Amino acid sequence: MGRLSSAATYPRRGHVYWVNIPDEPEQKRRPALVVSPDSRNRLASDVIVVPISSVRHDAPTHVRLRAREGGLPRPSMVKCEQLTTLRRDRLAPQPLGASLAGARMVDVEKAILRAIGVAVA
Repeated sequence: MGRLSSAATYPRRGHVYWVNIPDEPEQKRRPALVVSPDSRNRLASDVIVVPISSVRHDAPTHVRLRAREGGLPRPSMVKCEQLTTLRRDRLAPQPLGASLAGARMVDVEKAILRAIGVAVA
């Protein structure tokens, strides 16, 4: 049983969590998408995330999400150029909702590649 409970406590790839990003003014709480693999999330003290904003501006490094997608309360934008790592304790204990669909995660992966200068179709 201990094994199952510890597995349930680490952040999961493709899920959106409320996070506190340290360098933001007033320690603003915002949603962020976990993009690091579960094998890493289970073992490391930090996770790789992409912040999400409800301010939507189209850009090649942004991915649009609909309201309720991933548990988000309103339409939002995954800002893949802001890829960062956060200590696990900066994430809320539970995700906002279900994981993003596989096709949406592929969109995020492509936008991350664009953000780091890799040409993608």
